[in-house]
Amino acid sequence: MAYDKLLTINDESGGKLKIMKVALNLDKNIFLLHVFEENYELNKKFIRNELVIVENEILTSTFADTIHFMEELSLFDFGNNQNKYLDITEYKKIKNLKLIHNNEKNIFISRSEAKAMYKIFNLAFLGYSVASVLEKEFKFTPQILSKVLHKNQLLEG
Repeated sequence: MAYDKLLTINDESGGKLKIMKVALNLDKNIFLLHVFEENYELNKKFIRNELVIVENEILTSTFADTIHFMEELSLFDFGNNQNKYLDITEYKKIKNLKLIHNNEKNIFISRSEAKAMYKIFNLAFLGYSVASVLEKEFKFTPQILSKVLHKNQLLEG
């Protein structure tokens, strides 16, 4: 995927939404899809959704699920069997998070990687209003999201 690519789609009310792919962890192919709209009259940008993609798998498709994923990252040492996205594993007394996803390849996240991903997620909000995402989140069905991402080469295959 080209990182200089900014995808524009229309929402249900005819507004133009922009989608930008932000690397949360480039080595592990973990990305944030930053969905926003710009209001030029107000000179403001509004978050409309944030999605997590791991390799070519859409991990979260709603803002609430993305927040849930990020909270599991931030609570690194306190994971349990009720975690939806991440398990805690230990190897030679070093704790890591193991991503729960459909791919056969295991993806492990270190403490520093988890902290960095959480920080990048929070930095992605700088300069944006989050009021719109709470009031009028742009919701994707998995089929629509997959079609849009494939068509615009934000997913491979």
